[in-house]
Amino acid sequence: MTRSFGRRRFLQTLGGGTATILVAACGSSAPASVPGGGATSNSPTAAPKAAEKAAPAPPAAKAAGSGTFWFNQPPQQEAFQKIIERFNQSGSGKMEVVLVPAPELPTKLATAIAGGEPPDAVRLGGPAVNSLFMTNGHAAALDDWDPKIGTYDFLPPIKKAVTRNGKMYAMPVNSGVQAFIYNKDVYQKAGLDPEKPPTTFDQLLEFAAKISAGGGGQVWGHYVPTAPIAQTGADYFPSILWAFGGKELSDETKIAFNSPEGVAALQWYKALFDRKAMPIKQVNEIQMLQDYLTGNVGSIGVYPAVVARVSEAGFKSASARLPAGPKGQTAAIGFGTIMVMDKAKNREAGWAFARFIGLEAANGAFWNISFGQLPPRISFREDPAWKEYESKNPLVPAYVEAQKTTDLPYFGPGAQEIGVELGKAIEAVAFGKKEPKQALDEAAQASQVILDRERKKG
Repeated sequence: MTRSFGRRRFLQTLGGGTATILVAACGSSAPASVPGGGATSNSPTAAPKAAEKAAPAPPAAKAAGSGTFWFNQPPQQEAFQKIIERFNQSGSGKMEVVLVPAPELPTKLATAIAGGEPPDAVRLGGPAVNSLFMTNGHAAALDDWDPKIGTYDFLPPIKKAVTRNGKMYAMPVNSGVQAFIYNKDVYQKAGLDPEKPPTTFDQLLEFAAKISAGGGGQVWGHYVPTAPIAQTGADYFPSILWAFGGKELSDETKIAFNSPEGVAALQWYKALFDRKAMPIKQVNEIQMLQDYLTGNVGSIGVYPAVVARVSEAGFKSASARLPAGPKGQTAAIGFGTIMVMDKAKNREAGWAFARFIGLEAANGAFWNISFGQLPPRISFREDPAWKEYESKNPLVPAYVEAQKTTDLPYFGPGAQEIGVELGKAIEAVAFGKKEPKQALDEAAQASQVILDRERKKG
């Protein structure tokens, strides 16, 4: 089973020059979510069996010796152990692993860097965390190993997020985008056509209200996150905000989510509660999934790592793109990377692992099938293992389709704190404490202070 390190023991382990391998064959459970991911994303999932069928990948041209890798999702350790075994047996090199839970990773990584003992590579989730270490000069430029890497078919928003001055500083290895999951049994019981999910947010509100009205207080129409946290405001709200024509910032210096379009987006949230289509309570990503799995929720908008859990539920679900708003249908995307640390003792080992997953289709497919994510490279969808996985999992194609029109939520200075302010505003509206305009105006005022402060830091 996984052991957890205290701060002193953690640094002693790194200082000794040997990373303890903590990945063990323990059962998966629902992990805490990390922003961007959701996004990234790091939603609850079980490793699908299909990943084990992928053919072994050819070894890299040159073995890179033994390296150290920090992995940020302890509940996914069983799936990750298979990936490490695949790499270690490939002839590309050897990798020892330290498990560092995602919420602790930024602080511990910064401490390790300051102490001169960074890992050779690390898995990071979401644009904000990646940006932090790139901006501070701690990431190695992958172009140093592969000058053509910037020409490969990574999804444009993700490539943009990991590029600085024309060079890529992290290897995108998985992505996730929000899509619509709905309970076909609930739809049918409510007199709705289970083969025709809502195509607009107005229609979704209508369907959700009808489901709740016939549920006798036991069935709810649709869930959205309402907890006063960054996940609510930074990961989930942007898709609704954009659909109504709003945006987080008007330029790099001005908060703009309290525009009339932003107020209209939050007014849609309020309508869910006014029409009793959702219970009034704090909901995060994990709670949203758990309640959906009871079979008493009509629909959720969520990242793809839930697919395995939803597929195993005792009722029939289907998926579709998020409904369209009056101004569009762009869904928020999250992603995860492997970052090679610039001052690592064995950068070659870090690159070997990043290359193994990010530039070889069979291994990239294996990684994403294992974690219930989507390949961040378009061509990797043609890998036989991925095509088999997608054909056997009818919930997946809608997510792939959603990737065609997607964008990254704001991830610049102060992004997570600003997300918290938005989360607070959403909670206040959900509980009837504030009207949408007041809640957003107050959140915008607080967020502008955060943005100005963080921008001054450079």
